[in-house]
Amino acid sequence: MKSTHQILLTVLVFSTFVVFVQSANGYYVSRSADDRVIVTPDASQNLTWWQKAVFYQIYPRSFKDSDGDGVGDIRGIISKLDYLVDLGIDCVWLSPVCRSPMKDFGYDCSDAGDIDPIFGDLGDFKDLVQAVHDKGLKLIVDFVPGYTSDQHVWFQKSVRREGKYTDFYVWDDGRLLDNGTRTPPNNWLSIFGGSAWQWNDQRQQFYYHVFIKEAPELNHRNSYVEWELKSLLRFWLDLGVDGFRADAITAILTAANRSLNEPLSGKDVPPFQEDYLDHIYTLNQPEIAPILKGWYDILAEYTNKDGLERYMVLETYATHEIRNALYAQGAGNPFNFDFIDMNRPPTSREIFQTVMAEYGNLTQGKWPNFVLGNHDNPRVSARNGARYVDVYNMLVLTLWGTPTTYYGEELGMLQANITWEETVDPWGLNFGPNRYTEFSRDPERTPMQWTNDTTAGFTTGNSTWLPLAENYTLLNVQTESDSSRQSSLQLYKQLTTLRKNPVFLQGVFEEATVDSNIVSYIRHLGAEKFLVVLNFGQQTTVDMTSFGGLMAQAVVTSPGVKEVKVGQQVDLSRVNLDAGNGIIFQVSPDAVIVG
Repeated sequence: MKSTHQILLTVLVFSTFVVFVQSANGYYVSRSADDRVIVTPDASQNLTWWQKAVFYQIYPRSFKDSDGDGVGDIRGIISKLDYLVDLGIDCVWLSPVCRSPMKDFGYDCSDAGDIDPIFGDLGDFKDLVQAVHDKGLKLIVDFVPGYTSDQHVWFQKSVRREGKYTDFYVWDDGRLLDNGTRTPPNNWLSIFGGSAWQWNDQRQQFYYHVFIKEAPELNHRNSYVEWELKSLLRFWLDLGVDGFRADAITAILTAANRSLNEPLSGKDVPPFQEDYLDHIYTLNQPEIAPILKGWYDILAEYTNKDGLERYMVLETYATHEIRNALYAQGAGNPFNFDFIDMNRPPTSREIFQTVMAEYGNLTQGKWPNFVLGNHDNPRVSARNGARYVDVYNMLVLTLWGTPTTYYGEELGMLQANITWEETVDPWGLNFGPNRYTEFSRDPERTPMQWTNDTTAGFTTGNSTWLPLAENYTLLNVQTESDSSRQSSLQLYKQLTTLRKNPVFLQGVFEEATVDSNIVSYIRHLGAEKFLVVLNFGQQTTVDMTSFGGLMAQAVVTSPGVKEVKVGQQVDLSRVNLDAGNGIIFQVSPDAVIVG
């Protein structure tokens, strides 16, 4: 029997006449008489806060430094909350601030229940939670369930085989060779390159690590580990956070049989590189789902106490099928990174297909989401071209589904050219001076650009922990706020304001034009109707009269649009857009539709 989303996809592919199929998941997918896709959300659905929210990721080291040491901190974030309110953000996602030796800049927690002094202390964090809520915002924090630092007390006790901690991590004797030496039990590779197994002299065993060797992997088949992680969730919920972003969720469990070698992927990469293998035993194991269910039950427990919904979003670079399997376990949703994983740069048709893949594959009762970037991937300007950043922001903030913005993307931030000597990211360092630029995440983690002074207003000190990005003297909050002409920042604020309109939260999404340059669609609800026209290709002139009538009013324009002013009535028969430009029109309810 076909699943609901399979039936919907069949409609998408084969229907050539008007047909509406109601699904159990709260939306319709259909095609119009002229073969355009129509997605109709359930406008009667009572949306929760995270479905209506615009999320904003803060990488704490890089947002704002309050004490002059060149590294961002919690007090710095507190000082900039008014900026986030003005920007139109609803929820802050905070990357790790836990106590850590910083071998992987905070993801290697040595105490996940404490704050690292470089960021402040628990008192500062409590002040942040209070300040965020006082501003009417929400706060979710990183939860790193897969591994700890090798300096964590749990690992030190596990090395010594102390009581319940003996099997807290994934240990193995390895294989004994004829010459008496031991080698890892299998060919599994670390995501950062090389064997995923590290020998420990004291315990005389190998331990498994997904990322850096200083971050041993927890054993999720151990009930004590699950108890400790659930206690950790409760600790942060008791401090008042509104939810979590769960890190690297598809890698928290491996096959129980560690004698199994993973097959070769067939990719033309060096044998030590992760992509050399097909990760059928180290990623996306079926036992992950019930672990998630246990965590979601804790969120539900707190929601039931006070009626305030908690939320968890999952880091998942995975197919829709895998995401749906995780999504089925409870509240929250897996991140959709398909925009990040597209060809660079993608065509306009690929962009539209990515949107439709999200809509066409949703399962029962679930909600779409779209992410443009994060701390692990090149910025939009680097992946797809600086001229297209604005239309990508226009896209994700006008689609049906929850958007997530990485800090600085509202400015159109560029990346830094970081030399080998300046490189600090362990992933880049592992590949040496000839290949580090392929893997280093430093370029997308540069300090937030507040002003045009020598340190971009990021710190009162003389230096920043990473070099500043290119063109920071023009692409910064102060300059873009004060600009007499439309800027990327001003555009972003207009988009978040527009997004509060129910049309963009629950209105119908209807394909208009998709060609080699343009992605265009209609959002409408009741009598309100908006036409979004975005150019992801080259300069073009397009006739939109079939979708918006003869004339329509421009309500938002990207910075590159010079001929059309906000509030102006525009002749839709000749909408002229340069590469990377976009216009959002409001269409009159009684507009004359041509065709």
